[in-house]
Amino acid sequence: MNASPSPIRHPERGHSYGRDELEELAEQGDPWAIGKLDDWDQYEAADYVGSLRDRCPDPACDLYGERVTLCYSDDGTLLEVDHGGWGHYPPQEQAKAS
Repeated sequence: MNASPSPIRHPERGHSYGRDELEELAEQGDPWAIGKLDDWDQYEAADYVGSLRDRCPDPACDLYGERVTLCYSDDGTLLEVDHGGWGHYPPQEQAKAS
């Protein structure tokens, strides 16, 4: 009796799987697909990591002056103040001034 786990194998060599296909395979318990989805989620999450180099500009915020990432639109309008686990809209006067 062989007690070692079987190696995780690609279900169909040469086939490029999209997110929907990977999710379907993962729901069926395919360990390869589960691993790929985990990799994909970690890669995408890295795109949303903020710098926390700016300071909260909202005097009404309990964490005013603390480190944040300011999120701007393409035209330079301040859209959101990201505190790293939660965020809020900027003060109206600051959003308009940008």
